[in-house]
Amino acid sequence: MKEIQEILQLAMAQPAMSDQLELAVSESVAVPDCLDYTLQRYVYDRPLPVEDVAMVVYQPAKRGKSAAIELRYCVAGNKYCQRPNCNDRVCAEGHKAADCASDKLPSIDLITVRFHPGFIQSLQKSNTNSTLFELQSRKPFMKTIQPCTKSKNVLEQMVHHNYEGVLKNIFLQSKSLELLLFSSDQFIQNDTEERYGCRFLTQMEDRSKIEKARTILLEQLDAPITIRELARKVAMNECYLKKGFKAMYGTTIYDYFQKERMEKARGLLYEKGMSVSEVAMMMGYSCISHFSTAFKKHTGLKPCELLLR
Repeated sequence: MKEIQEILQLAMAQPAMSDQLELAVSESVAVPDCLDYTLQRYVYDRPLPVEDVAMVVYQPAKRGKSAAIELRYCVAGNKYCQRPNCNDRVCAEGHKAADCASDKLPSIDLITVRFHPGFIQSLQKSNTNSTLFELQSRKPFMKTIQPCTKSKNVLEQMVHHNYEGVLKNIFLQSKSLELLLFSSDQFIQNDTEERYGCRFLTQMEDRSKIEKARTILLEQLDAPITIRELARKVAMNECYLKKGFKAMYGTTIYDYFQKERMEKARGLLYEKGMSVSEVAMMMGYSCISHFSTAFKKHTGLKPCELLLR
């Protein structure tokens, strides 16, 4: 699905690694006249850099239809057992931690809540002077936010519950409204300048340029590039590139580049067994001490300390 790929591009430092994900659980629930809820849980057997991320997708009112809101989340899940007798690949109750420790797989949960337009309209009937998320724009947009602790607690409850039938619908509706509330709070607390989540990003062409810039960074982690040169390569204004990159990926271009650079260095040191000097040179550092400082800032360890583990 397109929605899954979009949020994985934000959550995973290297989207190509999404091929390593294996679908373990898939669930869809339609709460009549209210919302559609979907859960897709993926497991993976190799370490993958995945970050929690949330998206608010807004479609304005048009042709007699009221506005629609969609919340998307990608959050780290629990570890799931590979044993056939474990329900939904979750370690069954009664199993000791030691019994399943070697058979567990880490996971990520992709959760989407699509509120029906009529339901959103009913929430706003009593107050026509304001709208959810203070959306005054008539254009659609997609805003990226970091899921707060309260939202992640709610998501955990939505994934793991024992309700069925009508009670399940009531439960999912109540929890979805909590997510809507917490997301609205986060959105409104942003600076006024940032509240609309970079309106120019509603254009697919502009998002594609920023995705291309990200690809360029990942392809040449051993050769730092200036923002001016990067902007020229993707044919985009420097200011728009910096603002759009942070809106889409939740960090600055430099911080993102450094993080991926050090993650690659970690892999070369720990998995490939290369020497510190070799890795420093491959990552474009002429001074080993500068590389060591940058590595420790990111990982909390000196490169030589990682080799000793």
